[in-house]
Amino acid sequence: MPESSPVSTRKVQQALTYLAALNSDDPERVQQARGQLERWRGKSNEHERAWQEAEQRWQLVHRLTPQLRPAVAPEPLNLSRRRLLRQGGGLLLAVVGASWLGWLWRRTPQFDRLLQTVHAEPPRGETLPDGSQLLLAAETSLRVEYSNGLRQVRLLHGHVYFDVARERLRAFVISTRLGEVQVLGTAFSVSDRGAEIQVAVARGRVEVRGLRDGSQVLQAGERISLDAQGRLLRLRSDPHAAPDIQHWQRGWWSFTETPLAEVIAEVNAYALQPVVLEPAAARLQLTGSFPSDQPELLLQTLPKVLPVSLVQQGQQRTLRLR
Repeated sequence: MPESSPVSTRKVQQALTYLAALNSDDPERVQQARGQLERWRGKSNEHERAWQEAEQRWQLVHRLTPQLRPAVAPEPLNLSRRRLLRQGGGLLLAVVGASWLGWLWRRTPQFDRLLQTVHAEPPRGETLPDGSQLLLAAETSLRVEYSNGLRQVRLLHGHVYFDVARERLRAFVISTRLGEVQVLGTAFSVSDRGAEIQVAVARGRVEVRGLRDGSQVLQAGERISLDAQGRLLRLRSDPHAAPDIQHWQRGWWSFTETPLAEVIAEVNAYALQPVVLEPAAARLQLTGSFPSDQPELLLQTLPKVLPVSLVQQGQQRTLRLR
């Protein structure tokens, strides 16, 4: 069966039956169920996927039961899981529980929204259903999709700051054209302005996976890039990563030894007239803070601090190495 095919309800109910047995107060029954479960899980990939989904549902009920008691099943839910198992006698209760778990799983809030900002728009904040906070820079486009088992953001283009709410049962993953970023409990930014993709962590940790090779866990104060082939590039320790993001939230760009290619890509989302950067100047690095609502101020400052010239030719502006 293809990996993307949904797991059958019957298989999930079978897995929940084993899970109920594992939570029994009878040690002999638990030992017997453990052996049966190992054999059952080994029969097929679908059985293994059904078991993983059953575990998620069980944990979901355990976590949400207090809030849902009045609306769903007041009497049974006033009992602990183990007490229910003692009184219910095993399989019948497990099957009934599986049906209720399936109902609850279907009630898990779904969310699907396209978020976009326009050229030169000030940073815009968005709050997601789970309480996660997003801050979108100008010319940013992303789709947010929440399902039963996953919170996913597809970054199509632009620059986003994420402050992700912790949720044990659903991973939070940002997909980009060059790789993925999985949240491990954190606040961080992801930028895709058409060349390399930049990831910077302000708090907590993320795991960055490239299209081509391996993965890298980033701690607070670290940055990494994904090149045009989806390969992980330089991991940089940046003690100013958290302040940089905080400045951006307040309407300031704060660059610390940032390649000029990244700087100009961000500036072009705000400037009235875009700037073409010659390849020879792309690797020059800029350090400094500038108001994001005054991109021309940054452009006028560049020739004073770096060996570059801003040349106007007709309708095109070019930043060249002097």
